[in-house]
Amino acid sequence: MQHNSRRDKQILPSLSVRAIAIALAALCSTTILDAAHAAGSLTDPWSPVDATDEAAYRKTINEGVTEYTARHFEEARSLFRRAHEMSPNARTFRGIGMTSFELRDYVLAVRNLSAALRDEHKPLSAEQRKETQDLLDRTRLFVDVYKLTVSPQDAHVTIDSRAPEFESDGTLLLGFGVHTMEASAQGMTARSLVINVRGGERKDISLSLERVPLASARSVDVGAAQTGAAKKPTPASSSNRAAAAWLWASGGTALLAAGAGIYWAMQNSELKSCRNPSAGLRCTDESAIATQRNVGLGATVGTGAAALTMAIIGILSWNSGQPPASKHSAMDCTVGPFGVTCAGSF
Repeated sequence: MQHNSRRDKQILPSLSVRAIAIALAALCSTTILDAAHAAGSLTDPWSPVDATDEAAYRKTINEGVTEYTARHFEEARSLFRRAHEMSPNARTFRGIGMTSFELRDYVLAVRNLSAALRDEHKPLSAEQRKETQDLLDRTRLFVDVYKLTVSPQDAHVTIDSRAPEFESDGTLLLGFGVHTMEASAQGMTARSLVINVRGGERKDISLSLERVPLASARSVDVGAAQTGAAKKPTPASSSNRAAAAWLWASGGTALLAAGAGIYWAMQNSELKSCRNPSAGLRCTDESAIATQRNVGLGATVGTGAAALTMAIIGILSWNSGQPPASKHSAMDCTVGPFGVTCAGSF
């Protein structure tokens, strides 16, 4: 018995020393790991550098969650975007994607939800990843994915009058509705294509432009060169309307001249009767009748001259059409051993 107790007393000190060594080693390992973890988080370029930035980020995130819970999705997305600018990470991508889905901006929702699953900064928890993947699968039912091929490759392409945004894999996402795609290139005939997006489909679009026909290009150039010359001549219809107005005025004045002539003839006949009255009669207003005859004569001569002048103006200003094009001629003459030979074109 004494031998065993002495042996136990020798074993206990050795066990105590071993336990203490193991505990110290564990404590040192924990301290080193904590220090390494702290150093790693400080050097993470996507995390706020100081406590002030971290507090602002947390405050913005909390405000975004509050707005999302109140179904104020525009405000929530704006706050999540602000937090994303402070510290881009998987959770800010997720917040932007969820609010975009609620706002029916399905293209932006697909982009941000996909980024949330890929990003390794502040990664999603297992439950968050499942929820995000489920929402992404649902959102993909509301967009179409297109692989676009355009010939020539440098053609300018727009969709709904805006430059398209291609994904990292070169595909194009379009949300519900009707979209208009247009392609153009120098020397090519522009084309447009109407795309009706129904959702959940993958399609290939091939858009080839054709060169403008040479004859059409020449006609366009000739038309552009002659545009200025075509505008200078006065149209025949316009000048003929003015000529017709002069002729109508001439006819009206001629009628006035005829009436004045008739009045003059009547007064002249009455004046003759007054100067040679019948037996037993006497004329007492010869001077008045003479004045009236002279007035009628002057009116007849004046209106007649005016009618003639208007008629001449109308006839001279009448334009029956465009003047014929001037003819060009050319003649070439050569001297030969037997005389002079000339050839020309007219």
